[in-house]
Amino acid sequence: MNEAVLSVSDLQTHLHTDDGIVRAVDGLSFEVDRNETVCLVGESGSGKTMACNTITGMVGPPAEINGEVRFDGQDLLGLSESELTSVRGNRIAYLFQNAQNALDPVYTIGDQIAEAITFHQDTSSEQARERAVELLATVGLSRPAERVDEYPHELSDGMCQRVAIAIALAAEPDLLIADEPVSALDVMIQGRIIDLLDDLREKREFSLVLVTHDLRVVASLADRIVVLYGGTDVERGAATDVLQTPAHPYSQDLFESFTGDGESEDSLASRDPIPPQGCRFHRECRHAVDDCRASKPPFAAVDGNESHRAACVYYGTERDPGELLFNARHVGAAFDSADEPPGQTAETDGGDRDE
Repeated sequence: MNEAVLSVSDLQTHLHTDDGIVRAVDGLSFEVDRNETVCLVGESGSGKTMACNTITGMVGPPAEINGEVRFDGQDLLGLSESELTSVRGNRIAYLFQNAQNALDPVYTIGDQIAEAITFHQDTSSEQARERAVELLATVGLSRPAERVDEYPHELSDGMCQRVAIAIALAAEPDLLIADEPVSALDVMIQGRIIDLLDDLREKREFSLVLVTHDLRVVASLADRIVVLYGGTDVERGAATDVLQTPAHPYSQDLFESFTGDGESEDSLASRDPIPPQGCRFHRECRHAVDDCRASKPPFAAVDGNESHRAACVYYGTERDPGELLFNARHVGAAFDSADEPPGQTAETDGGDRDE
């Protein structure tokens, strides 16, 4: 069994507001093995981004944070800001959703890559510039020796995302957290960036945590999937298991919203931002019983598969999960026959020529 590079256990991020306590992250647990891609999947407001921001120390007081986050055995939540700085951006890199906004408009892209290099490594400015050119070539930008002196506004969105990836990889991290890295791009460019991330992860042997609501992206990249709803995980397992047999009622609704067989994305996004006690999904679930409202269901194996687990009272108890499993296979089959993931359909030769 691979050793986990990242282990998150019962993570909680609670925000105190005028309307009460918002449990933005509430009992999230998952692991990421070395050289593995784990996708955090869920609708907007499910806690995906807040969880990643908490993991990397970008959320602080007055937020109330509890639980455990271990990176390579080290408890990140117990580190001082200076200690965390030596990890964040160095061994853990973060790729933001909108690269145009993340890049500084007043500095060339070469200067920004070089700054990331010199911040974590003892190297000269000349060496950093040479390394910046190499990184631009690595992420597929044509004419990297010329591009290094260009500014973000001179580049397309797809090119800027490649630059952001170059900055993230500057310190050769062990873990890359990517927050919706292709959602702002058109479909053809999405495929190229997805393929690039997967290729870089394999060649450089880093682990990848990918935040997304797009199941096409998940199907292209994921080794394992964690489904979030209401700030917590409701299902997790190998990508093939979760995609083919989404077991939790919320996972099934999410998949149906993608294939067009169920609720629309708008109706999914309109759900209560402050979920109830018990199973977070019980108000929306057509299978809910009293036990769902009383307490948060524990994780249990799905149809005897210990590596595929769901937090639902219909698994691991005397209740018959037959209807849920039947629907799971139906939804999984519908998703499998839906549009091909962008990473499998987009042409990838030619780098940035159309970006």
